Amino acid sequence: MVQEVYVDLYFLTNVSMDLLCLMITAAMLHRSVKRSRAIAAAALGGVYAVAALLLSFGGVLGFLLDLSAAFLMCAVAFYVRKTPFYQLLRCTLVQALVSMMLGGIMTALYACLNRLHLPLESLQGDGLSVWTFALLTAVASFATLRGGKLFGLSQKTKSVTVQAVLYGKSVTLSALVDSGNLLRDPVSGKSVIVANAARITPLLPPAMQQAYVANDFTALLSNYEYAKRLRPIPTETATGKGLLFAIVPDSLALMQSGTAVPTDYLIAPAPLGNTAREFDAVISLG
Repeated sequence: MVQEVYVDLYFLTNVSMDLLCLMITAAMLHRSVKRSRAIAAAALGGVYAVAALLLSFGGVLGFLLDLSAAFLMCAVAFYVRKTPFYQLLRCTLVQALVSMMLGGIMTALYACLNRLHLPLESLQGDGLSVWTFALLTAVASFATLRGGKLFGLSQKTKSVTVQAVLYGKSVTLSALVDSGNLLRDPVSGKSVIVANAARITPLLPPAMQQAYVANDFTALLSNYEYAKRLRPIPTETATGKGLLFAIVPDSLALMQSGTAVPTDYLIAPAPLGNTAREFDAVISLG
């Protein structure tokens, strides 16, 4: 039996489904994604789907190629500077699960509609009408998103308000709670809050502001008055190892149930990019 496939429609269908899977993945993981990058990633998935169809990838090779394609799609959609490799793997896993859930739910819905023998022209014959396909996709998308949250695939965004005083000046920060922030002072063991440099550096003395802008702390470390407030924090990211200079604040407190609870965190000014989304800082409460 010869099956006729319209490559253009096959491509567009896969692009739309991949785009939907990526957006559901972003919603589950609370990750921001630019529309242009999501469309580019979905187009990459559509090209791969057509290539896999024409070249008949199968077996172990096909499975590995499918995973590689999913990883590349997630990299195109979600990667920002210094994104850890494990986060891309997590996005890939969730995207693959979303794809399976979405396809399975759509198949189940279509089978149920067929069993009901409804007198709908769109259910007759070998294909689906565009409207029926869109309806099945919408219902399956909602079920997939809700199912992902039910089974704990969706991460709950937690935040805490930080009140700090630096060199006599107060600042209030909205901090994203992220267990992946494992930065600590190797000497004292104190945890480090990574805060948006734009919110912190204006509070510092001019010499410290210049040091953070130039990323050169040589002069400060030779001055006791500045050096006693600085702590070099070793960092390791996907791009390599480095040092982040944290500051010992005058005081720092976390707001809990309307009450300021004093803590001994350090604050490290740094450009956050898309890491903390709309928050001013990233903190670990562990």
